[in-house]
Formats: sequence, C-alpha cells, structure tokens
Amino acid sequence: MPEQERFVTILAQALILASGGFLSVGSITIVILLLISDGGWRKGAAYALGYWGGYSLIGLSVILVGTNTLRSSGEGGGGVTASALSLLVGGLLLWLGWRNGRKPAQDSQDPPRLFAMLNTITPLKTLGLGAVVTIVNFKNLAIFLSAASVPLLSDLALSAKVMVVLLVALVFCASVLAPVLLYAAFPATAVDRLTRFRHTLETHSRAIGIWAPVGFGLLFTIRGVTGLL
Repeated sequence: MPEQERFVTILAQALILASGGFLSVGSITIVILLLISDGGWRKGAAYALGYWGGYSLIGLSVILVGTNTLRSSGEGGGGVTASALSLLVGGLLLWLGWRNGRKPAQDSQDPPRLFAMLNTITPLKTLGLGAVVTIVNFKNLAIFLSAASVPLLSDLALSAKVMVVLLVALVFCASVLAPVLLYAAFPATAVDRLTRFRHTLETHSRAIGIWAPVGFGLLFTIRGVTGLL
C-alpha cells in the first residue's frame, strides 16, 4: 500500500477511536460551568488548554518513547498489543455501561460545593486542573492510549506518527474545546446556549452514561477481536 494511503488509513482508525473522548461528560460539564461562572471565559479557556495540552504531551511521549523502545528491542507483536489494549478498553467501557444501568435513576442536583469552588478558582489553577484530569481519569486515559497505539504500532515515519497523535489529541479533546470556541464565537449568547446544553446533558445523563460506553465498548471490543483473528 502506498505511504499516503497507509497514512490516511491509520489516521482514520486512530480518529475513530479518539472520538471516544466525547464520553468525557464530566469534563464537558466542568468547562461549561467555568464558562458561565464569574470571569468564566478565562477559566474555561485555561481548563481546555490544560486538558488538550496534557493529552498532547502524553501522546507525544507515547510516540517518542514507544517508538524508540520498539526500535531498540526489535520486538514485534504490535498488532497483538494493540488488540489486547482495545479488548481491555472495550471491556472497561462495557462494564461501565452495565454499572451505570444498574444504578437507580436519580434527580440531578447541582453540587453547591463544586459551584463555589469553580466561582473562586483562578485561571492558573484551572489550567493545572485540566492537565491533572488527563492523568487521574483512568477511563479516558485508557481510551486515549488505545487511539495513540494505532500510529505507535504502525510502520509510519516518526514525523507522520507525531502528526497523527497530535490530531488524535485534538479530536479526543474536541468535546471540551468546543464550548470554549462557542463562547468565543458567540459571546453575547454563549451563556444561554451553554446553560441550555448543560441542562440537556443533565436531562439525558442516565441514557448517555449507559449507551455511550456500551457503543464505544462494542467498537473497541470488535477492533480487538478482529486484530487477534
């Protein structure tokens, strides 16, 4: 297969897996709450920057360190590694959907302590918060690493792998970056739009929490099983 076609194929596979970043309902809610708080656009933008920057650095580290390690060891089996990781992520997401489905339905209530914290936090702290979330949210980290493994275990040139993983980070973080871009594009009506979107998330949070992980879990599981066959 020509190099350009290989690049497009690997990029498409990686971005499909990176779309699992839209499961980050918690971070979407946080960035919206920051944007509609006092002086919120600075805090929301800082959080999104830390979030995107954190995943970008993780992705670059995976590519640079992983490529060097694979080259030094001369080991194969990359397809098996990627498949095993996909199965692990798929199982995690299916379990998450099953667990959320077992929980009794609850009326969503605004957490006062969270509101108070987000109203007083500084942009510098939200920048750090966005970066820290990328490490402590193991579910999202597992999904991101699975997407990053596609270029890592490919035969693309290092520069092409770096380009793919940066695009993976951008797509993975799109759901958190989008509210900030909406605020920048429509500052006069952004608060109303984001508030309505937040209420929509809260209204359908149970269905999203059940069916979104199940859908992506099946996607990762099928990819893992296909890779092992």
